[in-house]
Amino acid sequence: MSLVSPVGTLAYIKDEEAMLVRVNKGWQYIALGSLVSTTTEEPPEEPVDKFGPPFESSNLINNVPEPMDGPELRLAALNEAYSGGMKGQRGADYACYRQARRAGLRGTFRAFLTSRIQNLDTIIGAADKDLPVVNIKGDILFNSWKDIFKGDGAYFTQQPRIYSFSGKNILSDFSWPQKYIWHGSLANGERAVDEYCEGWESDSVDRVGLASSLAAGKLLGQEPLSCSHRFAVLCIEVATVQPLSKKRRRRDHNREFTRKEFDIFADYLFGNLTTL
Repeated sequence: MSLVSPVGTLAYIKDEEAMLVRVNKGWQYIALGSLVSTTTEEPPEEPVDKFGPPFESSNLINNVPEPMDGPELRLAALNEAYSGGMKGQRGADYACYRQARRAGLRGTFRAFLTSRIQNLDTIIGAADKDLPVVNIKGDILFNSWKDIFKGDGAYFTQQPRIYSFSGKNILSDFSWPQKYIWHGSLANGERAVDEYCEGWESDSVDRVGLASSLAAGKLLGQEPLSCSHRFAVLCIEVATVQPLSKKRRRRDHNREFTRKEFDIFADYLFGNLTTL
């Protein structure tokens, strides 16, 4: 597939089970209908050239999403899988902060995790709950933040396309052999008591945390699984929050906070301090 493909050309991405059509500005996804099961056995897969790049939408020429009007909430994954022992939610928050900065994303990102003191749906402020949730390539995942917490498990309308800060599709990349995400939340956004790996401090096989299978097409599936598993951890952008003065923002623009500095910054940003 290339620039010479005429407008109207159809393409099928096997790994994502998705259809695309060539348009004037690049390639665009086609929404598919409900699945019609087949009764015949599928043919064996053809061998894949192990030296070639994976064929997914991120490799298509001119694959530039249409820009959205207004603010949005970006959702990304940390660059590797984690057990339930993440040094607490604050440790996961710090990992989101560092990897977002190193990827050139200047927004403030927090871990998409519930904690002992905070429900998942309250990570985003009330003023931003109607903003759309997109991946880091600009594709819409949910029409609004509050749509995630309607209680149905947050079904994706098509196969999930969530990318890590390094640009990998976590559903097709082998860096995440188990296509699950940690979250520790009930379907309505409330924290699940005793099902978030001891506040994300434990990787014990005797402790459990709620996780969701992306392969099943849900963001908030309710599967209690051992904290020893290594799953994807998502990060959500906190929108419209500008806690630092312009002078301090200029000074810190190119400098990464240490963990101690980040804890102070996060305490202010998330409401535990009144001055910074």
